[in-house]
Amino acid sequence: MQLPDMQAAATSIDTFIFDLDGTLLNAQHQLSVTTVAVLQQLQQQGARVVIATGRHINDVRGYLQQLGGEITAISCNGANIHAGNGELIYRQALSTEWNLPLLRLGQQFAVHTSFYTDEHWLVSADNADLAAVQQHGPGYQLLDVGQLPGMSALKVMFYGEHQLLQQLKQQIAGQWPQQLHLTFSDPHYLEVMPAGCCKGQALQFLRQQQQFCLQQSIAFGDGMNDAELLALVGYPVLMANASHSLQQLLPQAARAPHHDQDGVAQYLAALGYGTELRR
Repeated sequence: MQLPDMQAAATSIDTFIFDLDGTLLNAQHQLSVTTVAVLQQLQQQGARVVIATGRHINDVRGYLQQLGGEITAISCNGANIHAGNGELIYRQALSTEWNLPLLRLGQQFAVHTSFYTDEHWLVSADNADLAAVQQHGPGYQLLDVGQLPGMSALKVMFYGEHQLLQQLKQQIAGQWPQQLHLTFSDPHYLEVMPAGCCKGQALQFLRQQQQFCLQQSIAFGDGMNDAELLALVGYPVLMANASHSLQQLLPQAARAPHHDQDGVAQYLAALGYGTELRR
């Protein structure tokens, strides 16, 4: 485990930001008992805890309840922010003109296409892998193409083989170089949002609203969709399982153990948080 020089700095950290999949959640997409205990202790000590994920808010609420509720959630890679009381305080969405072109590209490259709207997760076809990831919330619904003209999507996600997704990303970037933000949350997930929409932009909004210092914030992540957020905070931490691309982008960031080994909890305990859990 790589720890920065944080013996003194640890006492000044007041904001803790966590990605979910590949970071806070284990390989079964669950919060371990140890992880829940450490995060609940942080809240009891008065720390600000923020979840920042690519998931839909409907799929996040169950995890928030496990952690004690009253936690601010950045969802859909920064398209939404919900305050601890559940109120939507920030929203950014793709215009409806993107729906059909993106669906057609998904069909062209033979990858699975998902549309995340305000209320629903809509998919182009049933997929057992995606269904297995979902632990909370209503799960996905099959997309009715007739919905597309009037549907406002918070993000569009393509699921498939990484090589195909890389080709798809290159085509989208070449065809619309300025209008869309593209990122990989995982080698098999290519995410499409409005230009500028990312977890980092959402964190900037939240900082202005809640008046906290980014230099006194620590963030944990594992995917390229965490890059902008990690670059903003004073203490960025990459999971041992972080993507190679993210590790190359942020070589100086600290390293936490693997997400399937309670990596976040281990790292925080090494800094002095959750010390009673080690007794």
